[in-house]
Amino acid sequence: MKQDILILSNRKDHIETAYTSLAEHDIPVTIVTDTNLLMSALQTHIPAFLWLDLDIDAARPILAEMMTRFLYPPPDIILAASFSGSTDRADMLDQGADVCVQLPVDQSEILAILNSVMRREGRLRCVRTGSLLPCIEHKELFIDPLRREVRMRGQTINLTPKEFDLLHLLANSPGVVFSREQIYSHIWKARDDLGISTVSDHISSLRQKLELHPKDNDYIRTVFRVGYRFAERI
Repeated sequence: MKQDILILSNRKDHIETAYTSLAEHDIPVTIVTDTNLLMSALQTHIPAFLWLDLDIDAARPILAEMMTRFLYPPPDIILAASFSGSTDRADMLDQGADVCVQLPVDQSEILAILNSVMRREGRLRCVRTGSLLPCIEHKELFIDPLRREVRMRGQTINLTPKEFDLLHLLANSPGVVFSREQIYSHIWKARDDLGISTVSDHISSLRQKLELHPKDNDYIRTVFRVGYRFAERI
């Protein structure tokens, strides 16, 4: 699973080295320079990590905003600031930060934090899902059925509940051909002559959101006059 990080900073010298290191490790990074741009970015995509390069006083209202927005899945918040001692760190953790990092930032520390969180998430996912709801990874697509989260090329894809159920149904049985009638009966729990067009419309919407060509064979395949199947995983 590819992770990404959104950084709020208007001090290039603070993050330049760490940014280069993250890019070298193929971790997508987006940088915004003020709070308005941050909130705008969070409207369209919730990153795995949110890095705040701020003074403690400037961080407080943003942490408070994050706690009231109920972002899902919530990003892990890294606060990089000048802390005078453990009391400052404890206060910021209570305010909503997940990790506090002392300035100047050591890029190896940031990478270690990211790797630690990813290891923890992997262990928790195994505990929560067991063998009943395993995550699905195929090429550049990632599906987490527990969180109902879909990522394509590292970017979170916002799907409707029916679109998610349809994608998971196909991806969970690679190579199996489902007729449109079967899909409609399984997802919509009903039988209706209009179901065929409903399924086709949802497949079209899925392909558009995943940025797949209608004739793409790496993910969702159309079986002429029958239905659809997901490409077999190699």
